[in-house]
Amino acid sequence: MTELEAIRTFFRFNSRVRQNYLDTILKLPSDERLKDRGASFPSLQEVFCHVLDGIRWWVEYVPQDRAADANQLPARELSPEQLRAETEKADRMALDYVTHLTEADMTKDMVCHFPGDDGPQEARFPIKDVLWHLVEEELQHRGELNALLWQIDVEPPIAKVEDWNASKEK
Repeated sequence: MTELEAIRTFFRFNSRVRQNYLDTILKLPSDERLKDRGASFPSLQEVFCHVLDGIRWWVEYVPQDRAADANQLPARELSPEQLRAETEKADRMALDYVTHLTEADMTKDMVCHFPGDDGPQEARFPIKDVLWHLVEEELQHRGELNALLWQIDVEPPIAKVEDWNASKEK
């Protein structure tokens, strides 16, 4: 398995498992989903949306050099239907992005310009590093969601080896 194939597998895996977490979070009453639990982002829904924002940032805004256009999802205001739609959109974007990459793309940089005090500032991000960062970021916040769900006696949808195997290309 090449590094790109591994990344694609991880992205499919995260997409699959993300749906399970979304379903679990959406089964909770809104006051439980939005309660400030003192985590990296206040509520379960806000932690979940942070993952979606990361995907949107790295596969939509940065590659298109549109950092100045980036906005975060209004996590506290999203209805269950809107949260589901935003999740599906992020999944499509991420999977489409990695599907169209080539092995040669993995060694390239994303180049983006950010507003700065002295005018636009250029930043370069190695594509493969960004993709591994997205994998790590989601796993980190999934662990956080697990802990928060356990605190309210809700069993998180822990991923199983079957989820991994189903994510591999056949």
